[in-house]
Amino acid sequence: MGKTLVACALVRLLRARGTDAVGFKTVATGAENGRWEDAEALCAAASNVEPLELVCPLRFQAPLAPVQAAKAEGLRVDFDVARRALQELRARHACVVVEGVGGLLVPLDEHTLVLDFMRECGFPAVLVAQARLGTVNHTLLTLRELDRAGVSVAALVLNVTHPADAANAAPSAEEIARHGRKVDALVPFLGAAPSAERQKQTAGHLATIL
Repeated sequence: MGKTLVACALVRLLRARGTDAVGFKTVATGAENGRWEDAEALCAAASNVEPLELVCPLRFQAPLAPVQAAKAEGLRVDFDVARRALQELRARHACVVVEGVGGLLVPLDEHTLVLDFMRECGFPAVLVAQARLGTVNHTLLTLRELDRAGVSVAALVLNVTHPADAANAAPSAEEIARHGRKVDALVPFLGAAPSAERQKQTAGHLATIL
């Protein structure tokens, strides 16, 4: 979907405009060579002003949903650790951009879905949808669940993650808009540029949503 790319770009854009913004990710799974690249990218987007342990307090090796990834290590997810980390970041910074994990109904622990935590935080959502076949259905379903939960949507971003999907972006945006929600920003396919460069380019495409 490109959630990390968009979250990092928003942090960079806010900081470039003078807002003390940092990123936050409740949990990361699927370490590659002992690293959680998405979480590290969020740290770097804010010039590493906060440590990885605070930006992403829950990290598990297996590329599974959080509860299952923790179970693979013989652990249970203590989600209060993430709650305390976010509270600390909110106390220390003017703005925290919280990146989600998977979709709205991914379980974060035994009792909390991503959607539950969104309601708990009270933040408006920036919905990132991948421009590919099936995007219209997934996006409208997600928008419907957000509306039912009373979570406001600040912006809808359509992200092209593969060159073959570029032609699908405009028709998908048109169809989503026909059903009541305009796409606020379209991020084109950015190729194999380094991560920081792609974040900067993405920030340019997101400038109108802030």
